[in-house]
Amino acid sequence: MKYLSFIALLCLSFLNALQMEEIEGFASPESVYVNEENVFVSNLGKEVAPLRKDNDGFILKLNHKGEIIAKISNLHAPKGMSIIGDTLYVTDIDTLKGFDLKTLKQTITIPIKNAVFLNDLAPKGQDALFMSDTGTGEIYLVDIHNRTYEKFMHINSEKYGGGPNGLLYKDNKLLVVTYDPNQKKQGRLLSIDVKTKKVTITSKAQGFLDGIAEDKKHNLFMSDWGNNLNGNIYMLNSKNNITKLDIRPIKGCADIFYFDGFLWIPAMLENKVLKLKIN
Repeated sequence: MKYLSFIALLCLSFLNALQMEEIEGFASPESVYVNEENVFVSNLGKEVAPLRKDNDGFILKLNHKGEIIAKISNLHAPKGMSIIGDTLYVTDIDTLKGFDLKTLKQTITIPIKNAVFLNDLAPKGQDALFMSDTGTGEIYLVDIHNRTYEKFMHINSEKYGGGPNGLLYKDNKLLVVTYDPNQKKQGRLLSIDVKTKKVTITSKAQGFLDGIAEDKKHNLFMSDWGNNLNGNIYMLNSKNNITKLDIRPIKGCADIFYFDGFLWIPAMLENKVLKLKIN
């Protein structure tokens, strides 16, 4: 294969009754997106420089075994991803970009005026995407057909412990975890009523929160960079009870994704992606 030099090394370990694979071969992985066919991992590049336009960022396409089969190059610092139809969407500092899933060629470029730190994406049906800007506090709503966007709402970072980072849309609610890039304020889990735009803090969980995902039992998972880079994952069940998963500390616990019984976790500062079996 063309990208044999990037082939991931798998190391299967058992950590406190949770089965986890550690997949190597990345360069500051920030986000994971998984569908039935493939796994996509966005990489900031050799250095953790999320705002630097250095053209060394990329996206790796893997199979579910963790073997790398293709690469999208020449990005700056790609972060959150989502798939609608035949297009893989990704945020890249101040621009939303789209790539054809078959050819991996870029087909969409939407610059976002005054954007600073575009981060995560969450589909709203088949026609639109919510998009967070952690740097400015804005959440955008993007019309993917007309390739236009509007400001959906602003998140007050002082009030809510940072700017909007991870997003999850369900049942006319937009779930948001907040993150302070300076790691001085503790982020929270917010629920936004999409119709009224009312914001509610829905959990006592706090931390330097990055990603959010939901399993088939409707448990929510939140990634936390932790103190002194001792990152961890919180699980919030349907009764609003919080559990810290009993796994090893993760350095750079970034934008997670759940698919078919597994939680995929980028360990940005370890240059790994962790594949955690969720019982």
